[in-house]
Amino acid sequence: MTHLSKIIVSLLIKALLIVALLHPSLSEAQRRSTSVNINSNGKTTISIKNGFGNNFAIEYKGDIELSDDDADVVSISRGGYMEIKKTAFGSRRRIFMEPDGSGQLVKKYYVGGKQRSFDDEGQKWLSEILLEVVRTTTLGSEKRVDRMYKKGGYYPVLKEVDEITSDHVKSRYLRLLLDKKLDEKGLIATLKRVGGISSDHHKAQILKHNAKAFLTSDAVTNSYIQTTGRINSDHHKAEVLKRAIENREISDNQMKALFGIAEDINSDHHKASVLSKVLSSRSLNTENTKLLISTAKSIDSDHHRATVLRKALASSDLTSASYLTLLSSVEDMSSDHHIASVLSEVLRGKLNEEELSYLLLQVKDNMSSDVHQATILKKTAQSQNVDSSLESFLSTLTKVNSDHHKAAVFNQLSRESYSDKELIQLLKATKSINSDHHQAEILLAFAPAVADASEEVRDAYFDASENINSDSHLGRVLRAIR
Repeated sequence: MTHLSKIIVSLLIKALLIVALLHPSLSEAQRRSTSVNINSNGKTTISIKNGFGNNFAIEYKGDIELSDDDADVVSISRGGYMEIKKTAFGSRRRIFMEPDGSGQLVKKYYVGGKQRSFDDEGQKWLSEILLEVVRTTTLGSEKRVDRMYKKGGYYPVLKEVDEITSDHVKSRYLRLLLDKKLDEKGLIATLKRVGGISSDHHKAQILKHNAKAFLTSDAVTNSYIQTTGRINSDHHKAEVLKRAIENREISDNQMKALFGIAEDINSDHHKASVLSKVLSSRSLNTENTKLLISTAKSIDSDHHRATVLRKALASSDLTSASYLTLLSSVEDMSSDHHIASVLSEVLRGKLNEEELSYLLLQVKDNMSSDVHQATILKKTAQSQNVDSSLESFLSTLTKVNSDHHKAAVFNQLSRESYSDKELIQLLKATKSINSDHHQAEILLAFAPAVADASEEVRDAYFDASENINSDSHLGRVLRAIR
């Protein structure tokens, strides 16, 4: 390596060290790694690597009690111990503590592998490293939170949380704080810290922990809902929403806000799971029922959307407006099977003329399968009074391509009673059947009603029979009304 190359390398190393010193938070965030291991004997080992040779490890067993200022270890339970080791830029220090036979702590201090007396220097190093230990791990967290809360309420706990970099440790402190009785300002301030946690897992853990505490007032609940909206993970967001929905104390207005968050969930599976939880846990007012159905419309998967819509139909007393909103939500579904499953559920109830006409429009415009179209039309004929919507019904029926399936629907229709005007409409519609066999069978099914009807009906019957080319089938049809 030339002299110039050595100078360049030396300058680059210095530049990197300067960057690390000027931006410690950046290097720490990028390089920090923590591993925790707890074995069956109760021994806990924590290893923390901060990068640039700044690493430390803690190993302990038993109950560890710290002093009120977190600067010293005041007791360790019998059979327990604690060891702290730190390496920083080549400098190695270690302290080992355990109780003697009388319960008094014995502290052994090492620098670079050599034992030193535990004097002012050792105590100073322990006090410095302990603060790093408690802010990097959950060691002593419960007693620390209790102590800080007793002295000054939630504020000192939250200030301590601001000093902690680990999401895991922040989460532990915030959950311990939420077990206290916080006022509205305390809860909102706590939620602000939750929103600042980068890990969706830990954020969700806190929001699910003692969720009832976040429903004490509109201001707190609104903050809770906003914080939930900041979760990126669909899985974790859905889990928090479902926990909130289960609480009966949440108001209809708050439910409205929850629907807004649910709509932002990208995963069809998770969005459907939230809406299903709503339907199984609560009764909804008209506005929120419409919101639920509207949110379901944002589900791309036909399977998941149909599942939610069927549950909505099965569990809700829907208004006419809600029925129409629900029916409109199948418009952009591509699967005839799933559309049919929703419409079949709709037909379990009695529909008014507007609702029935809208359903028939969905069958006509949004379904292409003869099997599924005929299935819904048969169920409609069985369960609904189609007289007022007969024109729409027949218009939809004539769009069915299969003579076999079309005939099955006509056969169902023939079992009801009709006025002469309606019979004429029905007979005209049979002319859309191309098969001599199927048209003859349908006309024969209507023959008893035609025989007792007016001449105009009989004329319509004869007119429809002219489409039959087979002499055998035509003869049977004509003899049926003589």
